[in-house]
Amino acid sequence: MPESSIIAIGNELLRGFTVDTNSNWLAGRLFALGYPARVITVVGDTDEDIVAAIQDHTERQSLARILVCGGLGPTPDDRTYAAVGRALGRPLRYNRMIGAQMQNLMFARRIAGLRGTAELNAGNRKMAMLPEGAILLSNGHGMAPGLAFALDPDRYLFVLPGVPSELRSVFEQEIEPRFLLGSQADAVAELHYASAPESAFHDVMQALEREYPDVSLGSYPQTERRELILRATGPDPARVKAVLKAIRIRMTRYTPLEA
Repeated sequence: MPESSIIAIGNELLRGFTVDTNSNWLAGRLFALGYPARVITVVGDTDEDIVAAIQDHTERQSLARILVCGGLGPTPDDRTYAAVGRALGRPLRYNRMIGAQMQNLMFARRIAGLRGTAELNAGNRKMAMLPEGAILLSNGHGMAPGLAFALDPDRYLFVLPGVPSELRSVFEQEIEPRFLLGSQADAVAELHYASAPESAFHDVMQALEREYPDVSLGSYPQTERRELILRATGPDPARVKAVLKAIRIRMTRYTPLEA
């Protein structure tokens, strides 16, 4: 199964000002499409850290889809386009088509009237300075375009805006239908227990890990509901169900809740 990764960029994430909902949403979509995330990295608005994260992910050949999120705006702390260019060895070039689209948006959103001009300022022009050779991905909700780079055959790096509505639009309208085809999501099955101690399942889970190495099995306490969830995932639905059946048989002291 092809794997993916996410690089989330922003000081606001590292300092606790903003919850990283983008990575959570992307991870769920990628899993459902059969490109589960292997790793999620969060870095601040520092050139060296962004470049290092991109280079680390691109060097991992198992990562077939790499998604870089945030830092595409008009202010000096938005450094992603330039960092991607550095990491991939691609110089920045001014994209006239993107510049023209920004001007059209300024009229459509009446920004030109408020500013008294439709001329692009330095911040606007910065958003049109893109790494050479990028595949443009339309951003119907904002000015900064998403980008795609072919790293190897059927291996891509994507650059997405950090504004959640823009990120989701680019992903759903551009990336999902064009670049995330041909894979199948893992099967998922769960058992729910009321007031069962998590530690009681250690031995049986350890044994099942050895017996079913192709199935991922985890326990997730829900303290607010006083409930324990055991979740199994794997490529073969029959083997996933077999793992949960084995838990039922071997853990007769605890009865799972009926769905």
